[in-house]
Amino acid sequence: MKRRNVRTASVVYYRDIRTHVVIFILAFLGILSIIRLILLGNVNGAINLGLKYFALLVARFGLYITAPITDLSLYFFSFLNVFDINTFYMGDISFFISISLILYDMLRARKYIFTDSLTGLLNRRYYTEIIPKVIKIKEYMNKEFCIIVMDLDNFKPVNDNFGHKSGDYVLKKVGDIINKSIRKTDLAIRYGGDEFVILVNSNSSEIIDNIIKRIDEKIRRELNIYNIGVSAGKYIKTKDDNLSLEDMFSKADLDMYENKKRRKNVR
Repeated sequence: MKRRNVRTASVVYYRDIRTHVVIFILAFLGILSIIRLILLGNVNGAINLGLKYFALLVARFGLYITAPITDLSLYFFSFLNVFDINTFYMGDISFFISISLILYDMLRARKYIFTDSLTGLLNRRYYTEIIPKVIKIKEYMNKEFCIIVMDLDNFKPVNDNFGHKSGDYVLKKVGDIINKSIRKTDLAIRYGGDEFVILVNSNSSEIIDNIIKRIDEKIRRELNIYNIGVSAGKYIKTKDDNLSLEDMFSKADLDMYENKKRRKNVR
């Protein structure tokens, strides 16, 4: 099976033998430590240690993203217990450190799972799993907001004439432009391909239109060699309507295609 490695900062994403090696070593040393305590007649200590190992094994087995220091902390914890070293409560401290590092990796893994690796924006999975919850909270708080759907103009010729590396560069640059053009309260998502969604925490048409205009102007200026532009549609969610996320997206998407047609007719 082909090994799969993608680095995000100091974190390694992998689905290879390393996971199984760590689990095997942790389980093997854990069993040795527990057996030693049982033979010494310390049954309560064996149960307590067994629960710690079980917690570490379950947490570590569920991780596909870890920093190397996490596995080193697990080895150190196992080493202390095998040789019954608990000076200055080192065993308890190493367990706390291991659990803390695993939880930290879980948080980083969550961020990785919901981030588009090319543009750095939130990804389609975030849109389908998290955005509906965000919208429910906004509806519960009677907050009005807007969904913007964006699609790049003339993106296909970039891949055809300049190659896919240039296409990736354009998408990455567009993601950077979008991220810098919105406010901290807004959410930018790469929906798929050259299509983007922005959840704007405002019902002001002026603010929304300014965001769209700012993004379009920056894209045209910074990517003028590729003759790239952006068409956008919007739907402002008011307190009175009860449209679903799919319906709101459809309305914004329809508005985007109508704007795209108008832009083509102007040219």
